[in-house]
Amino acid sequence: MSILYGVLKEHGIAATASELQRLGADMQRYATGAGLVILDGRLGMGVQPYLSHMRSTFERGPVKSPQGRYVLSFDGRLDNYESLAEELRVKHPETLSDSQIALAAFARWGEACFSRFVGDWALALWSETDQSLYLSRDHAGARSLYYRHTQCETVWGTYLEAFHLTDDTLQLSHDYAACYMAGRQVGDLTPFEGIYSVPPAHFLKVHKGVLSRHQHWNSTVMTTVQYRTDTEYEEHFLALFRNSVERRSGPGEPILAQLSGGMDSTAIVCMSDFLRRRKYPNAEILDTVSFYDDSEASLNERPYFSITEARRGKVGAHVNTAFSQRTFEPHDGSGGVYLMPGADSFSIEQERRLHSAAWKRDYRSVLSGIGGDEVLGGVPDPLPELAGHLLSGNVSQLLRRSLAWSLVDRSPLVGMLWRTVRYTGGLYLNPGPKEIDLPPWLSQSLRERALRIESVKAMVPARIGIAPHRIDNSSAWWFVMETLPHLFPQLLVRPEYRYPFLDKDLVSFLFSVPREQILRPGRRRSLMRRALINIVPHEVLERRRKAFQLRAPLHAVQQASEVLEGLFANSMIADAGLVDGDKLRHSLRQTVEGDPKWWHLILRATAFELWLRSMRGGSGERAGDAGLRLIA
Repeated sequence: MSILYGVLKEHGIAATASELQRLGADMQRYATGAGLVILDGRLGMGVQPYLSHMRSTFERGPVKSPQGRYVLSFDGRLDNYESLAEELRVKHPETLSDSQIALAAFARWGEACFSRFVGDWALALWSETDQSLYLSRDHAGARSLYYRHTQCETVWGTYLEAFHLTDDTLQLSHDYAACYMAGRQVGDLTPFEGIYSVPPAHFLKVHKGVLSRHQHWNSTVMTTVQYRTDTEYEEHFLALFRNSVERRSGPGEPILAQLSGGMDSTAIVCMSDFLRRRKYPNAEILDTVSFYDDSEASLNERPYFSITEARRGKVGAHVNTAFSQRTFEPHDGSGGVYLMPGADSFSIEQERRLHSAAWKRDYRSVLSGIGGDEVLGGVPDPLPELAGHLLSGNVSQLLRRSLAWSLVDRSPLVGMLWRTVRYTGGLYLNPGPKEIDLPPWLSQSLRERALRIESVKAMVPARIGIAPHRIDNSSAWWFVMETLPHLFPQLLVRPEYRYPFLDKDLVSFLFSVPREQILRPGRRRSLMRRALINIVPHEVLERRRKAFQLRAPLHAVQQASEVLEGLFANSMIADAGLVDGDKLRHSLRQTVEGDPKWWHLILRATAFELWLRSMRGGSGERAGDAGLRLIA
């Protein structure tokens, strides 16, 4: 991993060392060494090292091609560097950095090279040949990369700190506010007007001052893998999952694995143990950290992660993350501010506890199980499969599978068929957002923004001819992209997050197999359970789906009702015209009285209010005062 930053000025204007120094200044504390820069006319590129895996030690900052036609700064890991080198006829790839191989790939294939890369990466590349700048992220966006593009310059950075977001010239993005407080996907938006995230699976090209956006990987996977037996699917999955974990837990700096009581993180930890001990029974295995909430029995993961700890003979760090610890008061930003909503005054204390409990060995990377639920059938929804049978006209299969699911759900067959028809119609005929789904307190301006942005994403023509389960897979994929923890960086440390279930080869396979392999009536995660029967403890593998955590947030809101009433009585989001304060307080009272309809979006509004106050140093200043400007 590396920390990237840079600037491309308009023609006739040279980039300066002082500009690069300013861009990198606030990110240097997260690097593992001093950064290196390249200044070449109107281009300035900087890289600060973050050594995390064995091949990252080969990186030496921005690199130039031998003829000086291309300049590249690279963050991440190319898992297929050997096969790329073979295609490129590059000798001894084990002695070359991933930057050098990526640069050679661009020299050979141009823009098409990005689709060939397998791994977790982000990059900035300058082509002197056609005077174009490229910014790109891998298929899953496992590395962050932000940018600001104007007529005068394009600026980019791994972290939002590159843009000095505490300056009083910055303006709140009302598009982001609308999507965030409506509970919709924010996509490439950030809370700051004019600053965007490079989308996962895309590359941006800046040529002659014009920015264009291009896709290099499509989450709507159109290929189909068809085997004769279940065993063949299981073996293929197992091989790809093994390879994915091995890619992300190989030699390098210390790795910390998250271990919850669920199947996903447990599968990763157990597979890593298997890989490390298959040759050397006494080999060192990964350290783990487990989060728990024992305030309610249905939420407590401790009994399940303890089973795995006992089996592997190693107890990890345990951190209490009970929702009841939240204060619903703004974070004191005097020691640094959280640049994304979601933190309160307890967040930094939570970081300190985690740091004290788990960061004793200077871990550089964290293995996370995020994504497993979405790509492996964690949600037992039969409708995408049944809709496929309906559209294909396979009436016998539709009736047979609908009956099987009806028996599991204990629902009438007619009801299941009607739900399938409604789902199919909504998927193709009217997939756009509904006004009724928006919280009543959202201002008219933000309501219009949220509906407009969501409508663009749900265009009907883009869905015609695509099978329902493929649309569902793609929707689930982009939902996961919004939840990755590296997008909500901590203040004390910035570890490299690795997501084995988001591996490009693995996901492409899982999105290509028949739906009934992934999910079967009464048997969610069917493929995963069958394939990992000898890897994951039986108690975890056969565990019922983890409890949906509704009671804990509701109880926390009820306990903090007076604090929240006071917060919204003097609300910055109301003062800025983002919400109707009276309607927000009314909905809060309904939630406190036990109505769960808007609890999630009440928490979103709370988080946004607290974030704005934190950006203002914890005060409730009016919208026109110094600091982040709230009114366009």
